[in-house]
Amino acid sequence: MRSFKSAIALPKKVLFESLKAIEDVIVSTLPGIAALLTGVITAALIARGLGPSGMGQYALAISVSSFTILVSDLGIGGTAVRYASRAASQGDVEGQFAILRWTFHLRMLFVLVLSLVVFVLAPTIAGTIWHDNSLTPILQLSLLIGIFTTLAHVPIIYSQSIRRFRMNSIIQVAQALITFAGILLVAIFALWHVELVIIVSVIAAGIGALAFITVTPKAAFFKFDMSWRSKHFKLRGALTPPAIKGGDTSALDSSSIGSFARFNFLDQMVYVGIQNVTVWIMGMFLITSQIGIYTVASYVALPISILMSAINTALWPRVAATTTLKGNKDLLRRAMLLTIFTVIGALFYTVFAPLLMPFVFGAGYASSILVARLLCLGWCIYLLVEAISIVGYNFGVVRISWLINVFVLIILVALNVWLLPIIGPVGAALAFIIAAIFGALCNGIFLWSKMRLQTAQEAVLD
Repeated sequence: MRSFKSAIALPKKVLFESLKAIEDVIVSTLPGIAALLTGVITAALIARGLGPSGMGQYALAISVSSFTILVSDLGIGGTAVRYASRAASQGDVEGQFAILRWTFHLRMLFVLVLSLVVFVLAPTIAGTIWHDNSLTPILQLSLLIGIFTTLAHVPIIYSQSIRRFRMNSIIQVAQALITFAGILLVAIFALWHVELVIIVSVIAAGIGALAFITVTPKAAFFKFDMSWRSKHFKLRGALTPPAIKGGDTSALDSSSIGSFARFNFLDQMVYVGIQNVTVWIMGMFLITSQIGIYTVASYVALPISILMSAINTALWPRVAATTTLKGNKDLLRRAMLLTIFTVIGALFYTVFAPLLMPFVFGAGYASSILVARLLCLGWCIYLLVEAISIVGYNFGVVRISWLINVFVLIILVALNVWLLPIIGPVGAALAFIIAAIFGALCNGIFLWSKMRLQTAQEAVLD
């Protein structure tokens, strides 16, 4: 009996110590749950209404808007969350808002310029690369999703930095319901066109951005200073990260805010390729119906990625505010134990959920079952090491994260080029798993070695 009590003592202690974090994860998961509940019906309606070929076109169009969102970020978002959270934890409100303004100005500048470039190149991308000229107006229309999503980015960071997750959840739930209502109207009137589905997404993103901006302090966007100095806009000044108290280097991580932003920029550029390369290569090697099968399979894996995103949202500000070795070890221990429980549940989901695909999405997607299981397994791997990846930023992993992701990108490209012509979407899912394992091992080894070195150094000083 005593051994049993001792066995459950640690999980019980961690559970009680982490109640607020668990609450934040649950609250952050609510938009995902709403998106999932409405999204299952929405995705089923779209999949049935557009068919595999239409789903393939839809996936290609969305990949373009996702591309503009990711490239316009350039690592700015991760930098902003880290240092805005640290400034907020130190009571430096002006520093917090300075980071948010810098983020807003840069992201809007980049997304507008990039959207204009992609708008002009859309005919070449659609006709020359993907051999489908009808995609041109769809690609151009989807760019609005990227612009509206970027507008909403700073309000989300602001709420995350002060750990106010409820308002985020309410607005994102409303977005999910708007999207669902729009797709439901399209289904009722049988107006199934890829353009209309994109328009619904644009409207939902626009309303969500407006709502986010309304509830966010205006100081997060602009500094209302009427002095003569403020009347002259300097591009270089807008691009330079502000100096804040939370931007000081620490004993664990010697990265200043400028250094962190530069390395995060490199990492984000590579990550853009990782996020989109599979669909882009599919556009070159596969017909749109096979791309549609892969896209529907990715919808089944969505709940696991939503859960990972919620953990990320709740964990980032806590990691940013933790500056001691002991604090990082305790945080990692609690986060890993809770993550293991979620992974066990995710594995059960991986086995059974894909079996429902032919009933939910239609018999035409029966071949997606294996692809969905493989994608779910890949997300389980990412979920298992999410805490390790984030805590690693307190030990300087940002300096090599981009290099790790370069190898991940190379693995994805090589395996997709090799496997897609042979086994189709299954090859893309296998490439995803192998890349996930490689990235997990690299991040785990890095954090283990850094913690071991830091422990030895503290032992010598003692």
